[in-house]
Amino acid sequence: MKTLMTLHNQKHLDDVLMYTDGILLGNNLFGTRLTNSFSIDEIIEIARQTKKHHKLSFLIANQIMTDDELDSFSQWMDQIDTSIFDGIIVADLGVIMLLKEKGLAHQIIYNPETLITNDYDFNFLHTLGIQGVYAAKEITLEDVKRIGTNKSLSLFLVGHGHLNMFYSKRQLIKNYSDYLGKNLHLHQAQDLTLIEEKRLDEPYPILEDIAGTHVFRSNVLSSMKVYDELTAFIDYFVIDTLFKDDVYGHMVSKMYHQKQTELIDLLQENYHESWDDGFYFKKTIYKSKEVIK
Repeated sequence: MKTLMTLHNQKHLDDVLMYTDGILLGNNLFGTRLTNSFSIDEIIEIARQTKKHHKLSFLIANQIMTDDELDSFSQWMDQIDTSIFDGIIVADLGVIMLLKEKGLAHQIIYNPETLITNDYDFNFLHTLGIQGVYAAKEITLEDVKRIGTNKSLSLFLVGHGHLNMFYSKRQLIKNYSDYLGKNLHLHQAQDLTLIEEKRLDEPYPILEDIAGTHVFRSNVLSSMKVYDELTAFIDYFVIDTLFKDDVYGHMVSKMYHQKQTELIDLLQENYHESWDDGFYFKKTIYKSKEVIK
């Protein structure tokens, strides 16, 4: 199992790569929920530096795109030597078709967020000729193992970080700012939280970017308790450092790599966060009303 992590600043690349096998990075024109939006030149330079370390780099292009955005993305990709990437992470089937037309099917990693919950759907995507697929974040450990046991593609899994649980294409924070008659300049801010009246002790991180507005789970997903089990089933374990920084990423990757559980309390205290097991041990249940005859 290889470990991948997001990057905040190019100058911290060496530290980020110290305990990981590669990085994920993108530009906010075509990627969403990014730690940082890097320019084309920066992306190319970072990817080349990463290769010099004999590590992997993956381009994030995970927006759901309109036809016009697809055209712009196609032109943008034509400016890049895609051979410097080990994969391109996408969420839109239209983007998959576009990249296939460019002969890049072998680089595609499909991440449809919540959709891939079983091994049948996972393996069906093998027919597209792509490299790998993200499993949904909301499935149990047993479901992850089942997919990993029967997989015919590389299996990617977000194993640490705030999980996205709500997404709207609308600029909701800007709309609220306009409603208040204030120009709050909160676009792309990574220090905002949404507090619900009934859950005052559970602030939800919220982010507005070009792609829309995103709300995340209050607690950080930690896979420390199941990390050893995952190694037999997962190909790529992803650490998402959104809302944090590269120092956090360095410490978290060190924690997983060296099994330094003593870092857990230090990280939670320094970054004022709480960790949990996500959905590893929580089976999703759909309730329906009993039919009365």
